[in-house]
This record gives sequence, C-alpha cells and structure tokens, in this order.
Amino acid sequence: QEGFKTKSTPFGSITPPLNPIAHALVSHGTFVARGFSGDPEHLKSLIVKAINHRGFSYIDVFQPCVTFNYLNTYQWFRQRVYKLEETDHDYTDRQKALEKSIQFEDRIPIGIFYKEERPTYRD
Repeated sequence: QEGFKTKSTPFGSITPPLNPIAHALVSHGTFVARGFSGDPEHLKSLIVKAINHRGFSYIDVFQPCVTFNYLNTYQWFRQRVYKLEETDHDYTDRQKALEKSIQFEDRIPIGIFYKEERPTYRD
C-alpha cells in the first residue's frame, strides 16, 4: 500500500502496489489463483490444480511477514479472506475474475479466479 514504511522505504512507499492477479489475467494466464499460507490445505489443493493444469498457471500466495509487518498479520488475513469456491463465482468469466482481483479491503478473495482450457504445444 502507498505510504507503507519498511526498512527499505523508511519514508513510506511512493507507488501504488502491483496487483499480481490482475496482471496475470490481462497477460492471458489460463489458471489464475490466490492462496493463503494460513490455510495450508486449501493452498496445497490450488498448487496441485495449477501443476495439473495444461497451460500458464499462476498462484499469488499471501504469506504474512511475522518479523517486519505488524499490520497485515495472519490474524488480519484470517478475518478478511474468503474462498471463491464457497460463492457463486464463475471462474470461466475473465471480466468477473478481474473485478474480484481488485477486491482488497474488508473481504479478500482466495481460490481460483480464472481457469480456461486452451490447446497447448503438446496437443
């Protein structure tokens, strides 16, 4: 987030953060997901699905820094994350996935944002 102070940015970050999910979507990734290290079973299932996916797979992983980040802690994430699989999210709709990718305030989606089957060079 802009203004966030760290050892390498003692006066605060001056640029907005990169959105890796949106970046993967507009780069035409065919499997785009996000996991949370505080839910290892869910993260493991995403990794297995990404490995088995035929095409470009990308997983963004929330892994809180317990040493330097006292704001975005495991508890902070646990209170906010929700699984897209437990909603009516259609992971075949790239536009809806992009809309979900910018959701990062009170509720933060994790899970499969987008999945598409396309021919690969192996076909």
